[in-house]
Amino acid sequence: MADPKTVQSDIFDMPKGSIFKKLAYVLAFVGPASMICSTSMGPGTATSCIQAGADFGYSLLWVVLLSGLMCGFVAYIGAKTTAISGMDVYQFIEKKIGRVLTLILFAVVLVTWNMVIYSQGSTMMHLNKIMFGETGGPIAFVITLAIIAYLYVVASNNSVLKIASAMCTLMAAIFFVNIFVVRPDAAAMAQGLVPKIPEGAATVVAGIIGGSAPGTSALWYAYSVKNQGWDKPKALNFIKYDQLIFAGMFTVFSLGIFLSGAAVLQPAGIKVSSALAAATALEPVAGSFATYIFIAGFWGAVFTTIGGMSTLSSYAINSMFHISEDRTDKKVRIFILISILISLIGGLQGGSALALLVNFMGALNVGGLVIISLLVFHTSKKSFAGEYANKWYTTLIGLMIVAFNIYSAWTFLSKFF
Repeated sequence: MADPKTVQSDIFDMPKGSIFKKLAYVLAFVGPASMICSTSMGPGTATSCIQAGADFGYSLLWVVLLSGLMCGFVAYIGAKTTAISGMDVYQFIEKKIGRVLTLILFAVVLVTWNMVIYSQGSTMMHLNKIMFGETGGPIAFVITLAIIAYLYVVASNNSVLKIASAMCTLMAAIFFVNIFVVRPDAAAMAQGLVPKIPEGAATVVAGIIGGSAPGTSALWYAYSVKNQGWDKPKALNFIKYDQLIFAGMFTVFSLGIFLSGAAVLQPAGIKVSSALAAATALEPVAGSFATYIFIAGFWGAVFTTIGGMSTLSSYAINSMFHISEDRTDKKVRIFILISILISLIGGLQGGSALALLVNFMGALNVGGLVIISLLVFHTSKKSFAGEYANKWYTTLIGLMIVAFNIYSAWTFLSKFF
């Protein structure tokens, strides 16, 4: 029998040939990208994208497409930091700025994460009511969360990755079909590729960026990379292709949802005010099939995000308080259950989930801004990264993403002044 360490090392030797051959090779392994897919391809991103399309037509298409590139890049920088240092992002930042400041930073991130998890419970309740009615919806909601708890608390790490991978692939496929179902206007799409931010769109843009490229994406992916044993420099090329797969799936997911708003809701003058309205408003103007596709994809997004974000929240708590070296330890997994219970409370409390989601996704940029700034800075330094230091164009992309995060963070914070 081959030595496990040898086998683990050998998988990073990429085959020669085209990019498609390399992507196919990486795709054969259920990698950490599936976990970040399950958190990023969620209701926050879906809500921001459907609102962007419904309220502003095709004019924010460029933001939606750019968000896919940004999300993949941010996650890659987090994984790069972990691969070079051997530390997860929390440990790395703690070493750079000290324990007290890091605890404060991650406390902000954790509170925001669990606010998002709370709001997702409300979204899941709405979707179950659409599918099973006012009486059956709450029952289906509780059963759904019980299934999430079983799959993410009891199942092994590898099983969780397989679940996340299957669900994310299904969601991407659903919204890929949706692109053709809603029949977008090609000329209007071309105009939407020209960068501009319409008046009143700042909060929605912040929500899209908050869902796609917060610094917390770096944190999520780095945890998964370390869990999978990919935390070594020779894995970086492998990680790059893992991220290309994720970025592609994320872009298809976001685009399919955005076009439902731009091609269907906006021409009909329908404003989206809740998750329930976003799903049901499609039927009169696009037909039952489009509605079913949207609901199925949206339901899957909420399902995986509740489980994924709850899991990664538990990893962050473990890093902060050094509960166990083994992230599969029961003492760590109990925090997954606590976050899922927060989602349960969110669903039972009711209310409009849309406003909560868009605002909380913008809030992610506040803590995430500090994280991504630190990671871009240090991975650009040869004193830390050596031969793996960012090329000039990588640093330029990183600075552009930092600028977008500053804009989004300020948009969110300015509402309180």
